[in-house]
Amino acid sequence: MMRTGTRALLVSAMMFVVPPAIALAVSVSPMSIFMDHRTRTATITLYNPNPLPEEIDIGFAWGYPQSDSAGNVTVPLSDTAPAGEPAATAWLRAFPRKLVLQPGQQQVVRILAQPPADLPDGEYWSRVLITTVGGRPPVEQEVQPDVKVAITMKTIMVASLNYRKGKLTSGVKVARADAASTPEGVQLTLDLERSGEAAYLGRIRVQLQDRNGKTIVEEEDVISVYRTLRRRFVLPVADRSTLDGARIRYILDNERPELGQTNIISSAAVEGTAAVK
Repeated sequence: MMRTGTRALLVSAMMFVVPPAIALAVSVSPMSIFMDHRTRTATITLYNPNPLPEEIDIGFAWGYPQSDSAGNVTVPLSDTAPAGEPAATAWLRAFPRKLVLQPGQQQVVRILAQPPADLPDGEYWSRVLITTVGGRPPVEQEVQPDVKVAITMKTIMVASLNYRKGKLTSGVKVARADAASTPEGVQLTLDLERSGEAAYLGRIRVQLQDRNGKTIVEEEDVISVYRTLRRRFVLPVADRSTLDGARIRYILDNERPELGQTNIISSAAVEGTAAVK
């Protein structure tokens, strides 16, 4: 979720923190949408918790999670996909596309896919942009003495959409795993590669273990590997003497109950270790 005066071209894959005064936005459910070639439809439910009406526009953009060399994950968005990309963006429609949601009102929006007749088997990606204006009184800001401007806030929420045709497989490979002691703690860097035809949607657990295999600290996060992805974890260490002979164990699996197990293309769990250097 992001409040901004212009369209968002780069969306963090992590949660944005917004001030309490603007934290109430139209709720969207679900935020991960799955469609198949048999039904070609899906729905999202919008709800306005604000004291004023919200003007809402539903659109579509191309983008998927990507990472930089430091392991920061973002979703760059564009109106059109480069040639050859598995994009569903051009053949998706929302009904209604524009609406006004009154305070306390709920609205179901239907998404319809109209793919080409000769669409090959595979998974096709898009992002659904839910843009809302209103809901709260304009914010007044003084730009000069005795001169004020009223700023109307715009909210852009981004949901993922995966369209599937045919019997697909998915999995993940660990191309590189490095663990190193740093001033901040033990840093694990994982370079991940998707296998199969569909994006890998899963969970990753990392455990810092001492030389006897006892877990010192552990962390867990969700991952979405559309092609390749670098993830970096820093595990805090209170007693550095425990790092002698320590290692990090990592486990990747498909435990994503918030997505619904019927939407997950399951694969075997992937486990491994990296010695702390």
